[in-house]
Amino acid sequence: MRSHRLAIWVFCAPLAALAAARARDGGTLRIALPPEVGADVAAETPEAASVRELTAAPLCRLGPDGHPVPVLASLERRGDAVAVVPRPGVRFPSGTPLGAAELARAWLRGPATGTVGRGLLAPLRGGLSTLEAARQSKEPVLLLPLAFPWPDLEASLCHPALAPQRDTGTSLEGIGPYAPDGAERARAAPGFPALSLRNARRALQRHEVQAVFGDGADGAEPGLFATYLVLRPAAQALGQRVAARLDRRALVQSFVGGASAPLPGLLPAALGGPAEAAVAAAPAGTASPAVLLYASDRPAHRAVAERLQILLRDASAPLTLRGLPAREAAAAWERGEGDAMLRSVLLPPLPAPALAVVLALSGDAEAARRELPALGAVSDATQRGAKAAERALALAPTLPLLPLYVESARVRLDPRVVDVRRDAFGLWMLDDAWWP
Repeated sequence: MRSHRLAIWVFCAPLAALAAARARDGGTLRIALPPEVGADVAAETPEAASVRELTAAPLCRLGPDGHPVPVLASLERRGDAVAVVPRPGVRFPSGTPLGAAELARAWLRGPATGTVGRGLLAPLRGGLSTLEAARQSKEPVLLLPLAFPWPDLEASLCHPALAPQRDTGTSLEGIGPYAPDGAERARAAPGFPALSLRNARRALQRHEVQAVFGDGADGAEPGLFATYLVLRPAAQALGQRVAARLDRRALVQSFVGGASAPLPGLLPAALGGPAEAAVAAAPAGTASPAVLLYASDRPAHRAVAERLQILLRDASAPLTLRGLPAREAAAAWERGEGDAMLRSVLLPPLPAPALAVVLALSGDAEAARRELPALGAVSDATQRGAKAAERALALAPTLPLLPLYVESARVRLDPRVVDVRRDAFGLWMLDDAWWP
């Protein structure tokens, strides 16, 4: 098993090894990345998202009070719309300013059409057509009209999946505390040395690196990286058979490990989800053969898929496993391949937007159109969160997905490193890290 180093002030390759130094403080921050983290080029896992934020920061972060704190842009309510106002001077490394057109293009390039993005932007009036119109705009401000009241849109826009990245024709560039070019920056070099996980840990012990991403079991923060078994409508019985035999706690302890916990409901406990799963009964009748897609570059997915195969084999329900890299597996599912799929998404840290993402993941557009306006009409944040948790509990038996487990970002840190903290999404923030 091989991993890569990410180093600040070292020339290396994107994600495999990333580099930059802060002139004010100097020094070098090196991070070791196991292969499954480096392979996550879409930055769907919290570890890879934490790394990508070094060069592609989110629009905002959520403060301790749950309100957005501007990073690249401020967010303003304007009637029944939210305006995304880029901060003065915010530009991509190539010099292109962040405006309405660039932000709309960045979202249309991928995030707005992906599962998480569809959920986060579900309250927009006109959907993708609003962004299509904005991509031709010469205005600096992107106006997002709402189809119905949605008080949590500002918080949703802080999700790392919506961090703007610009297509330069040869690569993607973001706007972050570290840029791939410049006198005080560094660009990745393909020849940067790779490490086995064991050697990465040894490098940490010798202080050759200051952090190892994708390793460790720090579960102090609530996990929001949730994994579900998503089903085709015709394969609902498959999910019922799994639910009748599944021990989530044993699944987590034996096959997931690390900073993980059972997910008995659509939402994790941190967002008001249930502590225990409802009792499920297996359907009667003969089970049809089924195909389960999973991400082969995520070790937990492989282990969980094999465990589900055994559970169904004991129930005389044949299940064929098909492992593909995460992006290829998602594309195969969108093409209609497979009967079920293991899908992991980083949920927003508020119940209503999190439920919107889960509804998008389920593919039940009608449920989203029915549920989200009613939630958005609740103006009080506490009451809205409680209502979202209540609706998630009621919707769970009707949606074609089965919640399995949640994870937190895994990292081992040099104990000398300080000012490393998590944001509201559970991602590690490294831009202010320092050590003696």
